[in-house]
Amino acid sequence: MVRVHPETGERGLFIGGFAQSIVGLGPSDSRDLLRLFQSYVTRPENIVRVAWQPGDLVLFDNRITQHYAPDDFGDLPRLLHRVTVAGDVPAGVDGTLSHAVEGDDASHYTPATA
Repeated sequence: MVRVHPETGERGLFIGGFAQSIVGLGPSDSRDLLRLFQSYVTRPENIVRVAWQPGDLVLFDNRITQHYAPDDFGDLPRLLHRVTVAGDVPAGVDGTLSHAVEGDDASHYTPATA
């Protein structure tokens, strides 16, 4: 769950809505710990809120950022274009590369170029 950013070396919790369980723990313990970690990540002091202006563009580095768009814009129009670029395989603090427990690979995404 701790991922090391490949460019900065910064450590971050790699969780969010996609994390469903923790390998080696039962379902109840997994849910409890993930809920605890998620509550830390979403504390007000860990959140960036954008005050949008016409023409603004915001980019998130999902290797170290969790993106959540609150549905609090009322009847105002919202236009969102999302692009996902395939990147490196996440690595833990000991350098061990992540592996998919289930699901697809990222071969259908646009490859990252150096």
